[in-house]
Amino acid sequence: MLHPRRPVVAALLAGLLLTAACSSDDADDAAIAADVDETTTTTASLDLLDTASLGPYAVGRRTVTITDPDRDDRTITTDVWYPTDATDGEASTYSFAPGIEYDSDVALDAPAVSTEGPFPMVVYSHGSGGLRYVASYFTETLASHGVVVVAPEHDGNTTINRFLDNSDPPEVIAANRPVDVSVTISALLDGTVDAEVAEAIDAENIGVTGHSFGGYTALAVGGGVAALSIEPDARVDAVIAFAPAAALLADADLAAIGLPTMVISGTLDTTTPIDPNTDRTAEHVVGRPLYRVDLEGATHQSFTDVCAYAELLPQLPDISPEILQLVDEQADNTCDPDVLDVDEAQDLINRYSIAFLLAELTGSAEAQAVLDSEDVPDVVDFTVK
Repeated sequence: MLHPRRPVVAALLAGLLLTAACSSDDADDAAIAADVDETTTTTASLDLLDTASLGPYAVGRRTVTITDPDRDDRTITTDVWYPTDATDGEASTYSFAPGIEYDSDVALDAPAVSTEGPFPMVVYSHGSGGLRYVASYFTETLASHGVVVVAPEHDGNTTINRFLDNSDPPEVIAANRPVDVSVTISALLDGTVDAEVAEAIDAENIGVTGHSFGGYTALAVGGGVAALSIEPDARVDAVIAFAPAAALLADADLAAIGLPTMVISGTLDTTTPIDPNTDRTAEHVVGRPLYRVDLEGATHQSFTDVCAYAELLPQLPDISPEILQLVDEQADNTCDPDVLDVDEAQDLINRYSIAFLLAELTGSAEAQAVLDSEDVPDVVDFTVK
């Protein structure tokens, strides 16, 4: 779990964490839509690859800065998680602001990249008003299975933007996000920001994932957005959309996705509900295989680290009950006992998403066996086309 490094300013932390918890909200998604025309276990069985848990590699993390000259030198702060052969070292620190930070229990601070590559690369796109590391449960675990994971922060649509009340207009955000992803892929492949990481990437095997508005982003990168003159990125080989804001895409945009695709959603999601978002994606995407994973009792924020943040706050001195209550409200019931336990939900998200990415990007038969297993937990509605 998360461990605070030092005393922090509680009020500022609360404000930042509250906005981080809202990685996509109803107001933003509605605005963009208007603008853009058996105890349940986390592995199938003991002899299957355990993609729900950490893999064979230790994990390193670096933060790089990418500049896009074609958009007035737009800056894209990007986290990179990657396999490493290091056995120990300083923990990587997730920092909301100076003095407001915690150490990762998994990622090490910038060790050398493993020599066992090349490794496939997967991009993760955060939700509206989110952070590049808001799904560390996923990005760290994926990297431990032998993947370079890259998460750009979408300036104009981040936690800090929401906190400072200077977010970009919805139509600008919708246009910038897919381009951010493609620019990030280019920068990592050509080594302009980190030559060592670039040398370890298998450029022929690239996936894109994202949550909520990031789910829209992943789908947009896979199929393009005709209304915004955004073309699909031909370098991408597989797409995962977590609780996607697919209502922002036209039927034709979804039908243009000819890549292997997975959609994972929560039945209690009221921000990007399954109907119409997941239903339309599953109906129109033509790429095969097309996996749909509905998690019974999962919420919109089951796909983020919000409950870990909620656990961190009470450890800080002099946090008022009012702030704790507000954090709980912003978490959208995700941490409540009457919904699917967040750890179980995230184990299931990792189980299916990481198996899919390893199967599609590395050809792993063990990973494919996880997807093919008939041993499906009771809380999972799993279908494939």
